[in-house]
Amino acid sequence: MRLLTWELRKIWSLGILAAILLLGAVYYWMFPEFYIEYFCNGPAEQAEFQLASEWVERYGPTLEPEERAELDVQLAEEIKEFGRQIAAIPEAAAAGLADYGAFFQFREAYYSDRAASDGKADMDMEYLLSRVYGGTNWYIIRELQYTMELYDTKEERSALVISGRREEGQPEAMIHREEQLAEPERAHSLLPISMEGPTREYGKDLAVWCVLSVVLLLCPTLVRDRMRRTRSMQWTSRRGRPILTAQMAAALCSALVLTIVNLVIYAIPFLAQDPLRFRDCGLGGIWEWSAPWFDWTYGAYLMVLAGLILALSLAAAGLTVFLSQYSGSYIAMLLKALPLFAAVGAVLGSWLLDKPFTFRRFWENGPWVPKGTEFAVIAVLLLLGLGLCILACFRQQRRELLD
Repeated sequence: MRLLTWELRKIWSLGILAAILLLGAVYYWMFPEFYIEYFCNGPAEQAEFQLASEWVERYGPTLEPEERAELDVQLAEEIKEFGRQIAAIPEAAAAGLADYGAFFQFREAYYSDRAASDGKADMDMEYLLSRVYGGTNWYIIRELQYTMELYDTKEERSALVISGRREEGQPEAMIHREEQLAEPERAHSLLPISMEGPTREYGKDLAVWCVLSVVLLLCPTLVRDRMRRTRSMQWTSRRGRPILTAQMAAALCSALVLTIVNLVIYAIPFLAQDPLRFRDCGLGGIWEWSAPWFDWTYGAYLMVLAGLILALSLAAAGLTVFLSQYSGSYIAMLLKALPLFAAVGAVLGSWLLDKPFTFRRFWENGPWVPKGTEFAVIAVLLLLGLGLCILACFRQQRRELLD
């Protein structure tokens, strides 16, 4: 135990930690911060998020047929409110726009004229439209109408999707799953589509950072001892014989701790946007996320993504310490660490977290990803990383003396 504690102290050096903290701050500012600052990017997504939040609180995770009828009443109330709000806009009053119907006809007429004039915009008209958009509940009304249309036509659209998949000759498992998703209990989830982009992109950036930080932390683990020629001295004593096992155990424990810390730190700004209000909503639903393979709720989906990132980080840790023992200098280890990070983090990590566990292709126009492929890929990678570490420990124990 004392040997393991000493190896942990060697890994968690102040210099390495300072470098990881500095690089982590720069990385967060450059990449994932965007998806927090613009969590719902644009007024339309903000209106969708607001409506979905209100409905989840009022109706629960799904919108039932009897609850759908209440949306007609809500739409009528919003249109009345639009009339009161547009009356307070002087430019709209001067143009004779007193209610929703008048403004809608005015807007359609303007866009028709603009299309007829090769798309040339009238800046005064654009300003007027912008004033009304920003000063009224226009986006709320539009998203409410759009949701009602999606709900009312869900059955017809699902039938078209299923028939289209059959005509294209797509895998039978996908067609069968699409039929399952068309069932009312799965089709009427209130999880907004505006949640899909931030969840996907933020998760991809987090996966890449977790791999990068683990590689940086563990790169010097075995290189340092080899450069200082301490291995031979360690092997002259009985207690020093299992040193490699202790070093690899310390490395994997460190990777586990660092990844958990990363997950917690990244979770704080993400959860501050209150996505967990949709934790009981199923994937897919009215707004149609990418078709999911599993009947997870959004909360369960986030937990699965966290587990996927954790397993990816442990696999990267195993591969890093395995390569580290065969490096005689920091430069040599860096030349191994860069392609390792590129392959495991930038490429594989980004791919795994890009709409995982949904209908997608391996690459553009490539074959379809079978159900559960992500689990299989991460299991193979994890077994490879841990297996190489175990193999290295076994081989080293059989040697008389290390160089």
